[in-house]
Amino acid sequence: MPKELTVTLSDIEYKILQNLKIVEGVDGEKLRNLLRIYIATVPELKSSEYALRRVEHKDEIEEILRDLWAQYELTDYPMEYWKEDKTNKLISDLVEINVLVKAGEKQYIPSNKFRSLFKMLLHDIATESKDMDEYSAACMATIQLLMELGAGSLSKETIRDATILINEGWMFVYATAIKKAREFMKTKRMFPEIELAKPV
Repeated sequence: MPKELTVTLSDIEYKILQNLKIVEGVDGEKLRNLLRIYIATVPELKSSEYALRRVEHKDEIEEILRDLWAQYELTDYPMEYWKEDKTNKLISDLVEINVLVKAGEKQYIPSNKFRSLFKMLLHDIATESKDMDEYSAACMATIQLLMELGAGSLSKETIRDATILINEGWMFVYATAIKKAREFMKTKRMFPEIELAKPV
């Protein structure tokens, strides 16, 4: 829900704000855009920048996510029905936008940039959406990253299929780790009085 803020600026502060040619808008809109530029340029706020974009593209991300899970309703492993050409085309597209890198003869792995951003997003999504299962959180993280790194060059179908490829191949292991950690924490909270038996 949008929040209204009233900000009092001194004459010189207001003059500086109005003279910022790199920031579009007037008054409050200009101040809002300045905040967005600040968020985008401070490395420590990278997580907030992605959270902001995730909210803005929520409908599109959720549409792709629903379409993706519809594929899993048909089979537990959608890739088994893919032709080799389809997989090769996906890999080629992902190499082009630096999501995958070649690791050997016909071997590919997620790039360091993709992996580190994925882990950050997975943590954020799993933390902010406690009711979402870990695998949906992983898919949402991958979908958002593909939308960002693809910069509009990937179709929704390509994003859906690439998400299946990436997560089945490499990234679901992180979702499994979060799932196990959550289950452990639930068990730990349920039985706080139980202590491990000390060896005699």
